[in-house]
Amino acid sequence: MSLYCPSAFRAEAEYAARVMADNPLATLMTPAGDEPWISHVVLLPDPQHPDCLLGHLARANPHAAVLFAQDSVAVFAGVHGYVSPRWYVSDGMVPTWNYRVAHAHGRAEPVDGEQLTALLQQLARHFEGPAGWSTDAMPAQAMAAMQRGIVGFRLRVARWDVKAKLSQNRLPQDRHAVITALEQGDEAARQLAAAMPRP
Repeated sequence: MSLYCPSAFRAEAEYAARVMADNPLATLMTPAGDEPWISHVVLLPDPQHPDCLLGHLARANPHAAVLFAQDSVAVFAGVHGYVSPRWYVSDGMVPTWNYRVAHAHGRAEPVDGEQLTALLQQLARHFEGPAGWSTDAMPAQAMAAMQRGIVGFRLRVARWDVKAKLSQNRLPQDRHAVITALEQGDEAARQLAAAMPRP
């Protein structure tokens, strides 16, 4: 599965970390038979393996049964938003949508036992912070039961496709005008403005 990405919008693999920070909920796709399995899962960088992402699926999800047999793609959608032709300085412009996305291509491998426990602890720390809820708060039996109900995995990323369509192909005065307009919008619009390269 390839991503159409004109050279003006191509970003380096390192840029993927910014996209994942926008939204760690990935769309995970794995080919299987006549159509791919698609699941929405939180994926975080593996602190022990810089080229890997960690996540888990419900064991009841049929996606888990095909996950390890072939390559998958995890799609992260970052900040995005509408751009009105009214915002440009130049004439003859049309509506568009600015966004940034990162596609991680790779093969998943199982994570279980103590590594699965560490994965779940990492997820909790990431979103709760050091003083928040921890998996240590769960009784051992409840933790073991939960772990039996999920399939942990490490996605070993072989390739990143990263695209940042942020008006780089526009004249500096038009890009500046779009940023200014977005900065007057809601929180999502302001986040998009902050992601755009300054003229």
